[in-house]
Amino acid sequence: MSRRLFVKLLLALGLGNFFPKLAEASRLDELHTPQDGCDPLTSVKFLRQVVTRDSRTSRMLMWQSDAQESFRVEYKLVGDEAAHFAEVTQREQIYFCAPENLKPESLYEFRITADTRATSWQDLRTSGDGKFRMIIFADSQCEHYEVWQRTADAACEDFPDAELVTVCGDLVDNGQADYQWRAWHLAATKILAGRTFAPVMGNHECYGVDWFNALPEGYLNQFILPPNDAKDFDGYFYSFDYGAAHFFVLNTQFAELDKFKPKLRDAQKYFLRRDAADVVRPWKIVLMHKDIYDYARDTFSDIADEFTELFDELDIDLVFTGHLHTYRNRGKIFARKKSTHGTTYILCGRAGDQKYVEPQSDVDDVSFPDLRGEPESFIVLDIDANEINLLARTVDGEILDSFTLTKGIFT
Repeated sequence: MSRRLFVKLLLALGLGNFFPKLAEASRLDELHTPQDGCDPLTSVKFLRQVVTRDSRTSRMLMWQSDAQESFRVEYKLVGDEAAHFAEVTQREQIYFCAPENLKPESLYEFRITADTRATSWQDLRTSGDGKFRMIIFADSQCEHYEVWQRTADAACEDFPDAELVTVCGDLVDNGQADYQWRAWHLAATKILAGRTFAPVMGNHECYGVDWFNALPEGYLNQFILPPNDAKDFDGYFYSFDYGAAHFFVLNTQFAELDKFKPKLRDAQKYFLRRDAADVVRPWKIVLMHKDIYDYARDTFSDIADEFTELFDELDIDLVFTGHLHTYRNRGKIFARKKSTHGTTYILCGRAGDQKYVEPQSDVDDVSFPDLRGEPESFIVLDIDANEINLLARTVDGEILDSFTLTKGIFT
């Protein structure tokens, strides 16, 4: 049975919301176990910390609940007795809260409360202006989300000090299927509750349950993202500072969204130029879904037509893409040619169970030798003002790639 038929069948049977609940209780035990004698607040599910424009002083906290509750968020600096409380806003079954005026480069803890019940305390670490570690996934979409869970858990356990996490698009297989989002969040429970998450929209977020192109309503409901000041494009693309880097999160879903959002290209290019002009961090990094290379034609893609010249102009340091479910390091490319300077392009491998096979190309400096046997993988970045160290490894610990980019002193 195909994935698409499977989704349609579940929805027709009314099983979409029930599907992941079979595993919820045990997976959420840690979240539902308060440490100070409060009764457990078991209605809270799928807790995530979403990036804000400035993660030094704020954070967007989001979760889901099938019950109507009068939630509050309690937070405090670790080691302090005095706690602060923040009001919570509800949007259907999604709840969110944005603590502000936090101290940069500080460790907070927070929990969600309702009456005399509470979740366990979770870490909230604000960024500074310098060194940090992040984890990059791509294409976590699955037929069986225990594969995404295994990938996310391995990264969480092996790199517990990572502060920032992203998935470069295609988080789920079908963006309007609620059971897919529930399964995805459940699988990501360990890695998202205590780290900052920066999502990237992919083409699968732009499919309806009938598998025709659709507005990405499921994705936009899941994540409240930093504003981009572009009319009619809230959540479609954004940017943020984190440590020594400025990130541009771009949208490559032109084929899927042109009918609904024909001005997406122009709006992004205007945003990118305007935003880049104000960057004061030493590193400029792009996260987007579709890749700059078309392996079927062994040439640059329509996405390259839209962006590579602009990346050259704006001195973008690194671009991370997904979509092709394989790891490839292209090194530096400038004016569409291999170069000793310019932007470094990294195609991320898959984090889910959907396998593709792309041919080798001279554009690739590093690729996995076994095209049909490439396992799930992720990338770890260590970033400071002077250098970026990249490690790409499989879920089982095999090293795919490692290198260092250097830069002058951040002043």
